[in-house]
Amino acid sequence: MMKNFIFYTSDGFTYDNNNNEVNNMQVLGHGEGRNIIDAFASFKKNQSYITQQAFSNVMAIETVGDVILNLEL
Repeated sequence: MMKNFIFYTSDGFTYDNNNNEVNNMQVLGHGEGRNIIDAFASFKKNQSYITQQAFSNVMAIETVGDVILNLEL
């Protein structure tokens, strides 16, 4: 059974509407696999740009229930 994980980081920051720097968490992407190791490998393969970034604190959470991917507006 394939599991889906969302990968995110607490590295980095963004700006609020008043242009103040805000530390935050950023969603980096998702991956599917039999376990978290497989899903992380899938994530790195499908979001290959991520290896060029300087994130050092990547975390994961397994999604529960149905996951809907590739929605279009």
